[in-house]
Amino acid sequence: MSSQQRFGRHLMACFLIIVLGAAPAAAEEIREWPCDAPLAERFDPVQVWGSPLPSSLPEGWRQDPGVREVVEFVANPENPPAQGAKRIATFAAPLGAEREERLVLVFAGLLDQFNLLRRFVIEGVRDFVLRAKILREAIDRNETAVAALPTEAREEQRQGYLEARSWDARRMDDALEEAEFLCRRYGYLDRKLRELTAAIRAAL
Repeated sequence: MSSQQRFGRHLMACFLIIVLGAAPAAAEEIREWPCDAPLAERFDPVQVWGSPLPSSLPEGWRQDPGVREVVEFVANPENPPAQGAKRIATFAAPLGAEREERLVLVFAGLLDQFNLLRRFVIEGVRDFVLRAKILREAIDRNETAVAALPTEAREEQRQGYLEARSWDARRMDDALEEAEFLCRRYGYLDRKLRELTAAIRAAL
């Protein structure tokens, strides 16, 4: 499975978490953000742009078919930043007096889409970290139970605890691995959005 397919699978899982209402509970349980990049629920437009915006952010980017097509293409996780930058340049090339207006509209659309993607990733990270925490507690309980077994306890009973611990340990490692993968995607979303924004600014 490619990293893009894996990310797509996570997006669907995170979408279900949000829709089914499991995300708030996960958020309450996670006290420490595990990713290297700082936690921010939404992108700050001025920080992403790199200076004061040329105009206030407009709404209604979905009502412009050309802008919507560009935004959906370049925001698609399957399309790398360089490919997106070329698409932005192609879109901007024939623009005349409306160049700034429509390019800022593209930027507004990208912020909407990337905020949505970031939300999915954040909830995915929280879900996997919470899952690992629950499994860690189960492992600790099994270890305590094994240590408390009397010396005359049957070997089958001891093995049952040890097998449960081994299974939970593998699942915990898998959850932490998935959280680490999403942490990398979290940082990638920031880098991709900034590269696409640079392409918009270059086309102005």
